[in-house]
Amino acid sequence: MDTLRYQIAGVPVEVRAATPGALDDVAPIYRRFATDAPPRLTIEVARVAGFDRAPSPVYPAFERAALPDGRVRVERYDAEGEIATGDLPLAATFRVGPSANSLEACLRIAASLALPRAGALILHAPACSTADAALVFTGHSGAGKSTISSLLAGVPACAKIADELLVLRRADDGWEVVVPPYLGPAGVPHGATAPLASVDVLVQAPVHARTRLAAPAALRALLRNVLVYVAEPRTAERVLALADDLTAAVPCHQLEFRKDAGVANVLGISPARVAS
Repeated sequence: MDTLRYQIAGVPVEVRAATPGALDDVAPIYRRFATDAPPRLTIEVARVAGFDRAPSPVYPAFERAALPDGRVRVERYDAEGEIATGDLPLAATFRVGPSANSLEACLRIAASLALPRAGALILHAPACSTADAALVFTGHSGAGKSTISSLLAGVPACAKIADELLVLRRADDGWEVVVPPYLGPAGVPHGATAPLASVDVLVQAPVHARTRLAAPAALRALLRNVLVYVAEPRTAERVLALADDLTAAVPCHQLEFRKDAGVANVLGISPARVAS
């Protein structure tokens, strides 16, 4: 038996596999978040040689469906599984091919259903931190999420803390950014946390400009980048309620920017004006 116990944004997780060494390809990152707390998400994993099917049109996403017993079934060319959708603790079972990325995709799916039940959302977005808070950037594919985080990483008093994946968690005094464990670029500060100052929806443009979004527009933009596998009403209600709370409590903007570090000026994160 191979066992991996860790926590993601405060939610204890236990992953079990019958074959020794089956979790070795993700263990180095995830064991940094080891916990002895009772699991609120339990994941059973079977590593298999492979699946005889081609990628679906939605790849890299998974096909999903609600089962009669309330679980969600997910399926991709390299993995398949079922996840419970009641209250915490939740249980999930996966059959996964040999790729480490396939295994981690399944761990993310299970977490995406567990975290909203604990007041948190996984978001496909980068983030940069200033001295006392974090700025999160979101937008459609190609909007410039990776570009802006790289630009701002070179600005004094600003550091990139998340490159493509983060967790937004409701705290006692507002919302915060949590950088979860995941296989990704070197140098990402896994485990870092910071108060959430704002969410900016990106639009590439010839000039830098920042406009406050009304709550409905901010909600729609945020939900497009929330990573969650919704196939039944209970999860949808939880995710919508959290996203609505976040966009009401945290300033959300449309950020028009061009590809230079002068965008820091409209964000107010540079101690001195940056040349455009």
